[in-house]
Order: sequence, then structure tokens, then C-alpha cells
Amino acid sequence: MTIKAVDFRACPCGARRAYEDSRDAEKALGRVQAKRHRAGDRRGTRRGLSCENRFYQCEYGRYHLTSQSRSDYLGAAA
Repeated sequence: MTIKAVDFRACPCGARRAYEDSRDAEKALGRVQAKRHRAGDRRGTRRGLSCENRFYQCEYGRYHLTSQSRSDYLGAAA
């Protein structure tokens, strides 16, 4: 079994990981969610785990993962 990592870069906006396009961000999101679910299953509960549930595009054109819901984001931006 080989592990295929999703390529990421540092973003000028200061966020941790930046993905070049939405496809890479979507792949990374799926991998992160699977990893969080496996960790929760090992613990016996997923309670208390922060899990990224969407990605967004920053002002520099890069994509980032976030656990903040879209409605919370839009409410905070308004």
C-alpha cells in the first residue's frame, strides 16, 4: 500500500496549508475527514474532535481547509 500525499504550499496570507486548486483541496479534505474518523473510532467516540468540513478560497487564490461552517463564516464576515 502506498500513501499518496496531497501537495500543499505555505500561503502568503498566513494560513497553515494552501492547496493550488479546488481538486487538491477536496482530496485533502477527504483524507483529513477519514483520518479524524479513524482516530475517533480508535478512541471509541468522535466527541471533542475538531473536524474540517469544507474548504474555501483565500484572497490570494489558494484553497484552505476549515472546520467553520459556511453559515458561521458568512455571519462572521457580515
